[in-house]
Amino acid sequence: MSFVPDDLLGQVESGEASRQILDFVARGLVPLPAEELVRAVASILASGDAALTANAETTFAGFHAADLKGAVLSGGVRPEQLDAIARRTSEPGVLEPLIRHKAVPDATLAWLAERVDGAMQDIIVTNQVRLLEAPVIVERLFENPRLSPEIRRRADEFLEEFFLKKERERDEAAAAAAAAPEAVPEAAPAPAPAEEEPVLSEDEKKSLFARVSVMTVVQRIKLAYRGNKEERMFLVQDRNRLVSAAALKSPKTREADAETIANMKSVSEDVLRGIAFRRDWMRHYAVVRALVRNPRSPIDVTLGLVPKLNAKDMKTLSGDRNVPEAVRATARREVSRKET
Repeated sequence: MSFVPDDLLGQVESGEASRQILDFVARGLVPLPAEELVRAVASILASGDAALTANAETTFAGFHAADLKGAVLSGGVRPEQLDAIARRTSEPGVLEPLIRHKAVPDATLAWLAERVDGAMQDIIVTNQVRLLEAPVIVERLFENPRLSPEIRRRADEFLEEFFLKKERERDEAAAAAAAAPEAVPEAAPAPAPAEEEPVLSEDEKKSLFARVSVMTVVQRIKLAYRGNKEERMFLVQDRNRLVSAAALKSPKTREADAETIANMKSVSEDVLRGIAFRRDWMRHYAVVRALVRNPRSPIDVTLGLVPKLNAKDMKTLSGDRNVPEAVRATARREVSRKET
């Protein structure tokens, strides 16, 4: 083809190729090595050109996994090409080097995190440098219906290690600095009164919502961990599990807050399960009762708590149609057993 330029791939990638050339590329009718043809077709798909998409999709579907892997590993592969490839293959041999590639966009990894299986999940969660740069990847991992228990545990550990641990270390350093004796001791000042948590007005609540809505995930995590009561109680309901977990793990979150959260119908199962894991909170009857009566509580948690209720609450629970039938049935059995 005499009309084909010498640097065909470069022209396609830069957007300088003619419509005729692009049409031939989309149909796969150009003399390019397989990995370069993959990249050229991927560039067309990434461009979103409606007139070329159908042919480009057909051509892409005919590529072998080895061709796709060759494109991923080729020098100079572009981020948008990696994204186009990632969204059109489920081949582990292609996805593994693609996920590890430095040029793959954060948005691509987030998209994959929500969909890939255990082996690919492991590769994603292992790249902690990338997760720190883009916590949304971890967020999307939690949305994956095939997320393995092991990867969930490691994602939780990532939150603990790289976000909350650093916040706690800052608190400890500040406390140590405040407790250090001064070179010239002076009369000890009177202890400052305990700071009361402010109660926000309706306008302030609207302002908080507006402020949080433009925050990044990392900013919301920090606010959930360090914020005042209103901010923490708002962010514990955040759909992002990293944010809600930070609010729950904040040193400012006390037993009374745990009771309030346990009564919320707008928090996730993970938050309610997190409360159940805190032995210090679960020593308080009001927290136990709130968890059992909350229809969003995980049933494996609530079933074990039913016998801890007093007779009055257990009888009420046995007829509460807001909780799962299994919980009501357990309460009825307990009531019957205690009455015999």
